Formats: sequence, structure tokens, C-alpha cells
Amino acid sequence: MKDDRGDLDLTKQIEIKDKEIETLNNVVVNLKNIIDMKDAEITARESVSESHKKLNGELRKELDQVKFDNKKLAKQVEDLEIEAKEMLAYP
Repeated sequence: MKDDRGDLDLTKQIEIKDKEIETLNNVVVNLKNIIDMKDAEITARESVSESHKKLNGELRKELDQVKFDNKKLAKQVEDLEIEAKEMLAYP
């Protein structure tokens, strides 16, 4: 159906503006949805980051313990080697 109203017709201008407002409202809703998704992603990444920090701390403690144990074992091996040499040198 042909619209005979001219561009200066107020009801036509209102209809056009209403359509523009509806389009812009849809854009706003879409942008809010995107923001919500990004917020959820940030929260998930922060959670992963925190768990990684905790795990990293635990692994560092474990590594320090392993290094300590390794030094202790190396000293024990050294002592045993000295003791064995002394035993072999004993007449």
C-alpha cells in the first residue's frame, strides 16, 4: 500500500522516529548482552587465575621441599662414600 503522506507529515515522522527508537533499543539490549557475556568471561578468567596462583604457590613449596630433600640425600650419599672409602682403607 502506497503511503501518500509527505515527509513533513507529523504522524509519519513519529512512526519513523518510533522505528529508530526501537532499533536503537535493540542495539542497547544487544550491547548489554555482550557486556554481560564479557563480565562472565572476566569472572571465569579471574577464577582460573586465582586457582593458578594457588597451585603455583603449592608447586613452589613442593619444589623447595624437593630441593631440600635432594641436598640432604646428596649429603648422605657423600657421607656414605667417605665412610665406604674409610672402610676400604682400613687394614
